[in-house]
Amino acid sequence: MKVTLKQIAERTGVSINTVSMVLRGMSGISAPTRERVRRAAEEMGYRRQLKPAATKQSLCLVSAERHRRDSYSYTEFNRIFMSYAAAHEFSVVTAEAEQFRDDPEGAQRRIEEAGVGGILTLGDIDETLFSRLRRCGLPIVSVGARYYREPVCTFTEDNEMAAHQVVHALMERGFTRIGFAGSPLFSAAFSERYFGFRQSCYRAGLAVQEGDEWLDLLPGIDSEETENSILRHLEQNKSLPEVFFCGNDLLAVTLAKVLRRAGVRVPEDISLIGVDFNQLGQLAEPRLTTVDIGCSRQVEAAVEQLASFIETGTYKPARILMPTTLRWGDSVAYKKAH
Repeated sequence: MKVTLKQIAERTGVSINTVSMVLRGMSGISAPTRERVRRAAEEMGYRRQLKPAATKQSLCLVSAERHRRDSYSYTEFNRIFMSYAAAHEFSVVTAEAEQFRDDPEGAQRRIEEAGVGGILTLGDIDETLFSRLRRCGLPIVSVGARYYREPVCTFTEDNEMAAHQVVHALMERGFTRIGFAGSPLFSAAFSERYFGFRQSCYRAGLAVQEGDEWLDLLPGIDSEETENSILRHLEQNKSLPEVFFCGNDLLAVTLAKVLRRAGVRVPEDISLIGVDFNQLGQLAEPRLTTVDIGCSRQVEAAVEQLASFIETGTYKPARILMPTTLRWGDSVAYKKAH
């Protein structure tokens, strides 16, 4: 009877991916674990089935051009992926999603020549474009995306739970008038954060006032246009909410900058909270309160799953939600409890 990686994993108490990495001779595994897995494989008769190391040790990272303009959050994801892949001895090929539409044959040839064994996509990609990407026939794992027509394995932060965390934490600090800044059309993440925000407010009995939702703001696309949109909202609204829950950190920092120019102080006059926990928000003044979406955890889990798909020759579509953590900074004030 054929011995499987799953059986070895169950016997040794480690993950299938760890077993796969040990048997492929990859780094990143402690010496005791490596020895335990090798001994179990030998005792179970797996050694007779061992094949030469796979020739496909490259991963391809694909993202859409519009997300690369949202420099901070996607650059951080990209940096972590490159670092993690290198630590596990994967070579990396990068590609623009648009290449699979504009030059599909060339994109396919490049993947084949690089010996790519699997693809990791970063951020939302147009569904039609994503369908073309899937035609390459390789396993694909996505980070920070949601697809409705294509069966795919995705890892992303639990945005609805993040919104719930934000609303209830703000209520505990005494806030009763909470607004939202950011277009739900910008990405699946923004959409989930917005509708999670509305649902949390509804369940908590908080009415969202007209004019407290600035849903036309698109971070990272055209900063000048975003700033002009914020100024228009300031001119049109006689009063502001006590706090804005912003779609991401970049938008929160942009909003703080425009408010400061307009003479509105953060957090004395209005509080701001973002999502990402990236360097931009932590270097801002005041330091941004934000939701940590666990970039490293998402990338690590996605790469491990992709490596397992490559090694086992199996593929299972799934949508895995990763936990989030609220990180307090200085951009949210304490209010007197009601």
